[in-house]
Formats: sequence, C-alpha cells, structure tokens
Amino acid sequence: MNDGHLLVAYHGCDIVTRDLLVTGRTTLKDSKNDYDWLGSGIYFFEGDAERALSFAEAASVQPERRYTASPVVTPAVVGAVLCVQRTLDMTTKQGLLEFADASVQLARVWDAQGVEQNRRPCNVPPNENDGDVLLRKLDNAVIEFIHASREEIEPGYQMVRGAFRQGPELALHSGFHKDSHIQLAVRDRACIVGWFLPSGDQLLEELDFLEAKNRHDVAVRNYSKQKPRIRTNIGH
Repeated sequence: MNDGHLLVAYHGCDIVTRDLLVTGRTTLKDSKNDYDWLGSGIYFFEGDAERALSFAEAASVQPERRYTASPVVTPAVVGAVLCVQRTLDMTTKQGLLEFADASVQLARVWDAQGVEQNRRPCNVPPNENDGDVLLRKLDNAVIEFIHASREEIEPGYQMVRGAFRQGPELALHSGFHKDSHIQLAVRDRACIVGWFLPSGDQLLEELDFLEAKNRHDVAVRNYSKQKPRIRTNIGH
C-alpha cells in the first residue's frame, strides 16, 4: 500500500469526451467487465500519453472489437492528476502476496460452494492465435474478492496498479515487449484531482466541437445497435 501518492495518468478516448472532461461537463463511468485485468474502475495508463493514444486509435479503427463502452470517432488523450492514499499495487511484493493469499481463499470459497473447476473464471487469450493472455476473468475475480474482503474490516483500496507485459519481444529473450505498460484502475473518483490536456493539445473551437459531437452522437447510436463481441483487450 502506498500513502499519499501523486500520479499523472492518461486516458484514451474520443476528442469530445476529452473536451467535456477538461471543461468539467462530464465524468467517466467505471469499467465493470468480468475480464478487466485490475477489477472494476476507471482505467488509465500511468505516465504514458502515447500508449493511451494508441489504445484510442485502435478503438477508432476497429469499432467492432468494442474496446470501449462508447465509440471513439476522433482519437484523443486526456490527462489526469491523481492523489491516492490506498493502492493495491501489484508491482510490489506486498501486493503480490495479498493477491496470492486471496486466490487461495477464493478457491476455498468455490470448493465450499461446490463450484466445479470447469465453471470457475480463468485467464485466457482472446483467440487461439493470440499469444497474449488478455481476458483475465480469474485475476478480476481475485481482485474483486480482495476488495470485498478488505471493505468488511477497513477502508477499501482506492486504486489498483499493475504492470503488464504485452506484445512481441523487442529483442530475443530481452524481457521487453512492444506494448507493455503500467495500468491503473481507479475505484474512488475522489482520487481524480483534475483533468488536463497533454502538452501541445488544445480544446476544440466551439464550431469544431459541435461538429465532432454530432459525428460522435451518430456513432453512439450505431454502436448501440451492434452485437457485442468478445474483445481483444489491448488495455483500457
């Protein structure tokens, strides 16, 4: 657990969402998919605007993959300043030990409930041709179990932090991969101190914003008509 951390994080989204967040005219909804890596929350890339933009671009060119709850027509990035006191940090020994202990406890609960092995959540690739294990239902279940258990006896975690190896190796057996990143799932909105534009970006002029919003509104209507598909999750 880290106390009083200030962090800069980035969220990939549509440019309309970016401008609405920066001007205080909207908020983000929690992601609550059962395969979300770090459990429910608002997802950010820690300190990596470029990685957030690549996610928004992927969501824009492949809307059928449903990377996002709302469509991305014009890819953009919004920055956030976070102040977090209680973090489940999966990059630390303490966080890893807590996860390991919780996974054993949860397995015992399933045993007691008679949940068969083939009906328990598991972590799997989105398809047989994908080398990355991106659908993390087991990790999600364990982290949600940690939250539920902790909140019974003490203040809950405000955020979960995790480092993910993803994509092809940059060099043979190097351990560094093309799309690796540090991701954050913010559960407590009070941790979001404020939103900002990344360096060099500007808010849209009013006419441009209205045009972008009209395009986005049309995309939202079409998006809701599409049949949901299992996502190849490249990070929120």
